[in-house]
Amino acid sequence: MKSLRLSKGLLLLQVLLLLIGTQMPGALRAELEASLHSPWGLSSWAHFVIFAGMAAVAYARPMGWSWHRVLLAALCLALVTEGLQFFAIDRHPRWVDVGIDMAGALMGLGWVRWIATSLRSSQ
Repeated sequence: MKSLRLSKGLLLLQVLLLLIGTQMPGALRAELEASLHSPWGLSSWAHFVIFAGMAAVAYARPMGWSWHRVLLAALCLALVTEGLQFFAIDRHPRWVDVGIDMAGALMGLGWVRWIATSLRSSQ
C-alpha cells in the first residue's frame, strides 16, 4: 500500500513538473538552455525523460497499468501540454513534440519490460 502511494505521488510530481515547464515563457526557457551550454534543446530532452519516467511508473508494479492505457494517457497528456502552449508567452505547439513525448513513453515501457524480463531470466 505504501509503495502504491509512493508511485502515485511520483507520477503526480512528474505531471506537475511537465505542466509547469509547459507554461514556462519561451525567453526564460531559452535563457535557461543557454546557461546550461547544452547542444540539444532542453525542452525536448526534458519531455522525453519525463514521459519515459511517467510511463515506467504507471506500467510497473504496483500501479501495473496496461501498455495501451499508458500510451493512451501519454498521448492525451502530450496533446494537452502542446495545446497549453497556445497560452504560454513565446511558445508554440508542434506535432514533433508530441512525437518526442510518445517516444519517451515507449522508452519507459521498454525499460520496464526489459528489466522485468531480465529479472525473470535470472531466477
